Formats: sequence, structure tokens, C-alpha cells
Amino acid sequence: MTPDVESQLTQLEQRLRLQTDGLAQMLQGRWTGRQSLEADLKLLNPTTQLTPKPPLLVSQAPAPPKGWRSTYQPNTEMPPQVYDWTCSACSLDWVLRATGVAPHHTREQAVSEIGYPENVNPTYGLMDSSGSALRRVFADYGLQTGQAWLTFDQVWAGANQSTGQMSGGTWYHWVAIRGTKGSDLWIANSAPGYKGVWDILTREQFAALGPFSVVYLV
Repeated sequence: MTPDVESQLTQLEQRLRLQTDGLAQMLQGRWTGRQSLEADLKLLNPTTQLTPKPPLLVSQAPAPPKGWRSTYQPNTEMPPQVYDWTCSACSLDWVLRATGVAPHHTREQAVSEIGYPENVNPTYGLMDSSGSALRRVFADYGLQTGQAWLTFDQVWAGANQSTGQMSGGTWYHWVAIRGTKGSDLWIANSAPGYKGVWDILTREQFAALGPFSVVYLV
């Protein structure tokens, strides 16, 4: 055996020992320090830049995120809609921005995500009044939703615990739900003044413009 071959074998044996020891240190939780996985890796390759992050214990792990309710801003601006058929897209866009789920979302995105022209178009607006296309978009953003045809009292009772969108059957217009103001519903309306409704929807207006399909976040 030549000296060169013998030297190469010695180096190989040393590397194998360090690799084996590194695995043992990792299994024992010795990530950093004089005798640790970090030390073995540095010996294997002194030029390696290490930023070891030992795994957290369950008790050390950060609390899970609180979801959209922790970032919800009901005062988020609702600019007036430009086209008379985009109310569903405008209110969808508002919910995504107001909850912080997609703070830089746009109405153009909303139209595309709902599905133009098969699900929303200039002739009919939103094609399915139940809001199934809206629910699909929310699901794509990781949001869980429910849908129901609700009474004024049902919407009012949940308006400060959730947000979402609603449309009146004879109003043919989608708005977003901000919360309540006294005995009325507080809404984000992209067509302020349409059929006499601005940012407040009263019980009487609700009755006149219904029935209401509501898509709400859970």
C-alpha cells in the first residue's frame, strides 16, 4: 500500500467516525457545544457556515395563530365599484383585505378568481346567488365558510363575531358585513346609495330587499 493510499484511507476513516458521531449527537439532542453535531460538522468542513436551530420542545413552541379574527379590520375602506356587475367581486375583495388574509388583493383578482365570464359577467353579475363561487375562492385562501338564507335577526346576531358577504334576492346586490351599529347592520357597500342603502342596512330595508343569501366565515 502506498503512502498516498494509506493517507486517503485514514482520512476516510476519520470522516466516517465524525459522521457516525454526528448522528449519535443528533439523536441524543446535542446540537451545539464542544461535543455536538455542530462540532462534528465543523471538523468535517471547517468552512461550513452553521446557524443551528435545535428543535423546540412542545412547551417552547409559539402559540398557534389566532386566524383572521386577530387581524380583522372592519373599518377597511370600501371604494365605490366602477362597473355595475362587480359588486360580488368588490365585497369578496373587501373581506380578503379586511381580514388581513390578502391585504394587497385587488378587485381584478377577485373577478378572475370567481371565474370570468362563466361565474361572473356583465350580463348577470354573479351567476349563482347562493355564493358557491365565492366560497370556493375563500377556500383557496384557507378560509372556512358557511352559507344560508338568513333572517335579519340571525345576521345581526352573528355580525360582530364573523364577517362575510350577503345578497338580497330583490336587491340583486352583494355587500360585505362589517358588524352592527345599534339595531342595524353595518355593511361595506361598493354601491353607496343603491336602492337607498349606504353603509347601514335597517330591518325594514332587509325585509324589503330580501330574502338574503349569506356567505359567512367560520
